Amino acid sequence: MIKYFTQKLELIYSTKRALAKEESDRNNKELLSRHPQLAQMLKDKKSLELELARKKVKGQDISEDEKALIGLDNKIKEYVKTNSLSFSPKYSCKICKDGGYVDKKPCECLLREYRLLLEQNKSVSPMPKFTFADNTFATSNSPYAAGMNKLYGIMQKKVCENFYDCKWKNFMLAGASGVGKTCLALAIANDLLDKNVSVLYLSSFELINIFLDKHTRKQTALSKLFDYVLECEMLIIDNFGGEPIYKNVTLEYLFSTIEKRIATGKKTMICTALDGGAIINRYGAAFLSKFSDKKYSLSVGYITDK
Repeated sequence: MIKYFTQKLELIYSTKRALAKEESDRNNKELLSRHPQLAQMLKDKKSLELELARKKVKGQDISEDEKALIGLDNKIKEYVKTNSLSFSPKYSCKICKDGGYVDKKPCECLLREYRLLLEQNKSVSPMPKFTFADNTFATSNSPYAAGMNKLYGIMQKKVCENFYDCKWKNFMLAGASGVGKTCLALAIANDLLDKNVSVLYLSSFELINIFLDKHTRKQTALSKLFDYVLECEMLIIDNFGGEPIYKNVTLEYLFSTIEKRIATGKKTMICTALDGGAIINRYGAAFLSKFSDKKYSLSVGYITDK
């Protein structure tokens, strides 16, 4: 789990514990009102504990007080058992008691909450649920379909199923409009989300708007996504090259973002209709090299359906 959601998860679980305690206090008060004998025993226990503490400070003999306290404890336990009473908080998760962890490992409830946060932050616009199972290229015999089917296999087996050990950090799918780049990117995004990998899927226009709001210090939902752009484990930028070029924003923030993501081992994918020359003209050769260096990048040559 990435640090970006740590504070949100802590708030969720502190709220759960507070609600459980509040409900428990309310229920316990009601129980004691119906069992005055028990309420009195609990008061006597508290008084006895205070007296015992006072005698300890003064160095007085407390042996009789300790015996009395043990006897009173036993009476309280017997009364509770006989009347089938329960004073324990009713946690939403009985396994971790709303702590989120069991033996320092994430509880299943915490993983569900984390998965929900991933879903809520996966995109700005609604993201279609296209999956690898929806790949239809396997049923066609054309060279183009065979190439796309092979690419689907590489991305599923070598990237999604081996995400954290995959040597590639940057990916570029370049090709003509309508060849299936977006569908493949969606399949990758949805598959990784199913594996609890943090994914942010954006159009380049949405990404630049995030940069612009951040640059102008607007307190918008988009500007608040800027940190997630940097921290998510897989950033997918669709329709790359279709965004406006804003002075001091587009190129500067884009370069900085890619550099920081590379430095922290995060993966980034761009889907573009631009060829290599157009990318160089628009972003420069240095940018293209970050997505074509075979040491850490997988760049797919310009795809056409011919």
